[in-house]
Amino acid sequence: MLQGKLSQLRLKARSLFRRIFHVLLDRLEIRRFKEHSFFGSLLPQPAIVADFGAHRGEFLVALKSEYSVSRAFLVEANPTLAESLKETFGRESDVLHAAVVGANSKGAVIFTRSTNPESSSIFKEWSAAYGIADQVEVPPVEFASVIRELGGRVDLVKFDIEGAEVEVLKEARASDLASCGQLTVEFHDRRPPLTRRDVDDVCRRMRSEGYLIVKPNWPNVDDVLFVNLKSMRMIKRIEFCCRVAVANALFIIRRRIFGSGYS
Repeated sequence: MLQGKLSQLRLKARSLFRRIFHVLLDRLEIRRFKEHSFFGSLLPQPAIVADFGAHRGEFLVALKSEYSVSRAFLVEANPTLAESLKETFGRESDVLHAAVVGANSKGAVIFTRSTNPESSSIFKEWSAAYGIADQVEVPPVEFASVIRELGGRVDLVKFDIEGAEVEVLKEARASDLASCGQLTVEFHDRRPPLTRRDVDDVCRRMRSEGYLIVKPNWPNVDDVLFVNLKSMRMIKRIEFCCRVAVANALFIIRRRIFGSGYS
């Protein structure tokens, strides 16, 4: 009897915390679309967006359902998905069939398509985990080229490029990183040749460039948000330092209690 009441009490307490958690996230103005988090309050109206690894455009569709977007640039390495994006968005967005690469990369990229489209990658061994469909040669595009194409200023950048994000962010010029308001990144650190150390190196680099870091799925790094402090006035910088500290504390507490992050 007593054990049953205690169990019910724990369930109520967990339910209450879950509601409080989401209320506080709303107050902090953290949004999450398709497993990518960002501060909605930092997006200008309208916003300029770059989506690296656009897949079928799900992130942009979700974003445009609630926010005004003046220009969007979608980059997708899978030729079939790139063609689909062009048909879906037409003249609404710029769509480029290319693989995003670091500044030191040379020549075309060999892209391995997996039988699971979300696992297609420049790393053949990653695609092989679900079965290899084929390999295609894909033209490269540098991060800097997209920034220039968008006029040297991007409000929100999304990365979901199956491992290539590490090299791109390590090699990105400081001036190009300074041109971004927020970067929401899905890191991949569980399969060779990438490790958690590689992701930590990128995070250190981003901090040195003036970015705050939010990890909604702490301690995992499949949803990491970088917020550019240098683009803010001093008073707003202090405010966002506090917001980020509270957000990270919430995500850590959530993980400790429920064993899960944002969701």
